[in-house]
Amino acid sequence: MGRYEDTVHRPSHLNPRTSFIMTLQSCSHHDGALAILKTWKDHLSSSQPATDLIKHTRRGMIRSALMRNLALPEWMLEGASFGEHGLELEYDSIVVRTVNIRQRLSALLKAKTGTQRTSYELTSIAEDLNKEARDLDKALQDWTAHFPRTWRYQRHTLSNPHPWPTRDFYSPVVCSYSSPAYAAVWNQYYAARMLVNSTRLRVLKLSRPHFDDFASEQRLECLSHMRIMANDLASSVPFCLEKIKVTGIPNSSSHKTSITLNTTEDIKPYLASLTIPRPIATPNPDIVVVICQHHSPREQRNIKTDGSDWKSTAQIRHCQCCQLPGEEEVYTRWA
Repeated sequence: MGRYEDTVHRPSHLNPRTSFIMTLQSCSHHDGALAILKTWKDHLSSSQPATDLIKHTRRGMIRSALMRNLALPEWMLEGASFGEHGLELEYDSIVVRTVNIRQRLSALLKAKTGTQRTSYELTSIAEDLNKEARDLDKALQDWTAHFPRTWRYQRHTLSNPHPWPTRDFYSPVVCSYSSPAYAAVWNQYYAARMLVNSTRLRVLKLSRPHFDDFASEQRLECLSHMRIMANDLASSVPFCLEKIKVTGIPNSSSHKTSITLNTTEDIKPYLASLTIPRPIATPNPDIVVVICQHHSPREQRNIKTDGSDWKSTAQIRHCQCCQLPGEEEVYTRWA
């Protein structure tokens, strides 16, 4: 929708020296959806319960604010009034706090280039943001502790780790789940923690620009978390793309399962939505390199140069329109 708006209504704004994709960033349709959502909140919410449409519209607006580094309006903060409950509500509160931290960080970076605040004030605010981001990372870990047993995953090591398939496989270790829906939730968790720790890295540069021992220790902690989450996400990709088939009873007491590789069939487009969690902002080059650490050095250089290239390289392009037939609610619930 944004590309349509820019191409049709603002063609004169296109800069020939700027990447065509980068010029297509109109969000007028987001602002319109936000206005409609506010109308429901102000005039209809007291008499009509939130529908799935209302819930998912708000989630889309949260994604928009996350990617645009905008603050959420006060009336949008409480997810319960928009139909969120249980584990969904717990995760929703974490995402709302993440949006808040990223917006404040963006404002702080702008203030750094001006004269609005002293160096001491900037450092103090950055220290507070770092603590909040660290608390968010812990909250995400606590969130997974509440998952039902059936949501657990199993790790498998390919029987012949060298050579193992390189297309759609990024490690000799792969993860399997009892349902694709559970894989989508875990992928969301991995991506959320990478986003939070990436934000912490940016905050640390502000709070301790000279990287003393304390800052270096925290930086290594963030990088370690990001690397672990990226590896777990990469290990889940083959299952999400149906490149492995698990035989046996997953999560059973016997643990007698085996996997069969499926390297010949083409990827079904709707499966891509399980791989890249939609609420998470576009990864920055630092995260992309971590995700793609199993690629060749040449591929890593290309990825780091242009953050948009990593999707096609990893072959996990996000599907914009398709959902798994007959189970739409399962796959949009965590969107």
